[in-house]
Amino acid sequence: MESNSSMYEKLIQEKIAEKGEYGVSQQELAKSIGISTRELSIILKKLIEKKVIQKKTVKENGKSVIKLFAIKTVEKANVYVNLENIKDIPCFSCKLLYKCNNGAHVTPSSCSKLSEWILYLAS
Repeated sequence: MESNSSMYEKLIQEKIAEKGEYGVSQQELAKSIGISTRELSIILKKLIEKKVIQKKTVKENGKSVIKLFAIKTVEKANVYVNLENIKDIPCFSCKLLYKCNNGAHVTPSSCSKLSEWILYLAS
């Protein structure tokens, strides 16, 4: 069975998210949920540590006000990269790779092998 604290955590997250870019003050949130500001403070501390919400100081009617905002989460995407063609890059088999650098005697922009390989790929 879920604890009161975790039930309140979900409710608080939802209420803060509903306010979107406008945010909500801690007092306003406590009133809308019906819990004490002390209880709310304890739960907010946990949510801030979990990086689910954040406190920001914003200007309202010329006054600085601390408001709570939801932190938008980015869904992780699996990215697959085919590294099969990397072995064809001429730099990896070049004996001068350790000397190759912009401004050095051997540079990527003056390398004939690299230029030929790029032109081959482009055709």
